[in-house]
Formats: sequence, C-alpha cells, structure tokens
Amino acid sequence: MSDDSEQAEVRITTQKQSSDSDDESYLRSGPLIQAPDYTIIVPVTETLLDTYTGINVRRFLQTAVALAAENDGRVLLLAVETVSDEAALETVREYVQTGQPSEDEPDTPIETIEERRRQLAEMVDVAQELTPSVPVGAAVRTVTDLTEGILDVLDGETETAVLLPRGTGLDEGWLLNRSSIDTILADAECDVFVEKMGAQGGENALYVPSADEHIVASLAESEAETIDSILVPVGAGPHSALAAEAARAVAHAADASVTVFHVIAPDSATDAGSDGEDLLRFAEYVLGPDVATATELEEAADTTDAIVEKAKSHDLVSIGAPEEKSRLEQVIYGSVEDTLSDLSRATVLMSRDSDQTMRSLYYRWKRGIEKGDNSGESENGSS
Repeated sequence: MSDDSEQAEVRITTQKQSSDSDDESYLRSGPLIQAPDYTIIVPVTETLLDTYTGINVRRFLQTAVALAAENDGRVLLLAVETVSDEAALETVREYVQTGQPSEDEPDTPIETIEERRRQLAEMVDVAQELTPSVPVGAAVRTVTDLTEGILDVLDGETETAVLLPRGTGLDEGWLLNRSSIDTILADAECDVFVEKMGAQGGENALYVPSADEHIVASLAESEAETIDSILVPVGAGPHSALAAEAARAVAHAADASVTVFHVIAPDSATDAGSDGEDLLRFAEYVLGPDVATATELEEAADTTDAIVEKAKSHDLVSIGAPEEKSRLEQVIYGSVEDTLSDLSRATVLMSRDSDQTMRSLYYRWKRGIEKGDNSGESENGSS
C-alpha cells in the first residue's frame, strides 16, 4: 500500500477505569453510521504482530469474515497491547485526549501503539477485499492484563462473538495458570470460536516488523489455499449446532462441501444407530439446503482415531467444544481437538455456544414446525 492512499480508521482505547466507565462503547459501532447487531471480535496479539507466525494474512481473516457475513454482522480487529501498570494506561488516556505524547515521560507505549494502528489498517484493507459487503473495523486496546482486557470488551454483549486464533500467544499458560483461551472459553458470556490454522495458512509471516519499512502488500496479496471440504464430527453435546452453523458460514464463503460424521462403538446399544442417524439429520438441517452435504455413520472402537483419520481428507474440521459437565464428552472431544491440533495440515475450528442447549432446541422446534406445515399441505393437497 502506498503512503498517500487512504487507510482505515483505527482508534485507541484503554481498559475501564471503573465499573461504570464506558470508554470502549465505540468498539460496538466504530466508524459505522448504523452498526450491525452482530460483531465478531478477533483479538490481534503482540505475539502475532511482532514475531514470525507463518500465518497468511488472508487465511487469518477468512473465518472471521465468513462468520460475520453469515450473521449480517461485522468484524472488529482488536489489537491488545499490554502495558506494565495503571500509570502507563493513564499516559495512553492523555494521548487519546490530547493527541500529543507526554513530554515528562519519554519512555511510553505511544510509539508501539501507533505502529499497531498502521498494522491494523493494513489488515482492515485486506479483510475488506475478501468480502466488501462485510464492514470491518479496528481498534487498539491498551490493557494491563491480556485475558481480562479481552473479557472486558466481551462482557455483557449478547450479540457479540469472539474468534481466538491459536498459535498467537493466547494459548500459553504459566505453570498452573489457565491460558487466555481456556479462561475465555470458561468465563465469556458470548459465543466463542477457537481456530487452529493448518498448512493452508501459508508460509509467510503475517508481518515483517520494521519501523522504517512497513511493507505488507506482498504478503497481503499472496493467496491462501482454498477450503474445499469441511468435516463436522457431531455428538449429543450442547455445542454441536453452533459448530454446524460455523461450518455453514465457511461453506457459503468458500463454496465448500460438508461431511457430517458420527461414530458409534461396535458393541453399543441397539438404538445407538438410530440416535446417530438423528444427530446426522439434525446437523444436515442446520447446514441448510444451500450447502452440499453428505452424512456418514461409522462403527469404530476409538472415536478419536476415527475422526482424526477422516479429518485427513478434509481442509477444515468444525467441532463443538466438549461439554463441561460430561466427563465422556471431555475425554472424547477434548482428545479429538488436541489430537487434530497436532496435525500440520488440519485447520480446526472449535465452537462454544453461550446459549448451551437453547440453539439446539430452537432448530429442533423449527424443524418440527416445518414438518407440521408440510404434513398439513400434503393432507390438503390429497383431499
């Protein structure tokens, strides 16, 4: 991008000063005149912007834009810059108000924050090229704690979802502490998506950090491999419907086919097969008639091995988060995600539904209503 071209507006905000502060309210609307109700927030960490990640720019943004497009919403790229203490936050607040760095404290994070704004502006331009109809905004959020800073933005926003990319510092925990991803999965009051990008992410770094030569156009223009096929392993857990919705969003954006997959044990109860078929039909219903869908029911002694083997022939795996109250779900689907994440080519998108069973109940209710309507039409037509 040339220096004289117009860049996207990227604002600066800091974490709340008090419980009644609303200094980040513009994060919901950004520069839009009328903000969409649904916002997918993508935290962009210091690790991602400062180090070699091997993530292609376009691939990094594809899922977020697809989720926003599916929900008639927008994307907010949120660079989270961590500072040491409240004094540093106050320095940033003064800079936001005056537009001038403090002369009394030359060693401030202002220079880094301005670099983040330039980097985010480049990312916004790339995201807008992917799907021009999806509004994309950006902000730099200055915080003293990475995890709490993200949760503060998500708190209480029912029409907000967050997409957390693995391999960018969010999945690192110290000693017995939970990682940012684990904490947000447990504590966020909105839908949470966690994505681990596989080989199709690309071999270039997202940015080549250089204060004098901030050139990312060659990287931004490089094409990530396309997603042609998606695998959706389904179970009876409360997050399967959201996983199917996520697969539907990516399928619509990439014109990809979807395989819905369920595994039963060879020695399972006689009704396990019919229950499995029902799960497959339910996921197929959520995916809708516009997605090319196949369903497969397989007998296997090891569920994890069966899903991982099936994943090798697909570009992306969309899976529901393990159910916290179910040890079986934790063992099976936690193991599946961990194992899939070890595969270099597998892109794994995990979904955690904030509504738990409400989304599944809605689809089942809607399917029942449609069946009733179709039955009525058949009776009227035959009379």
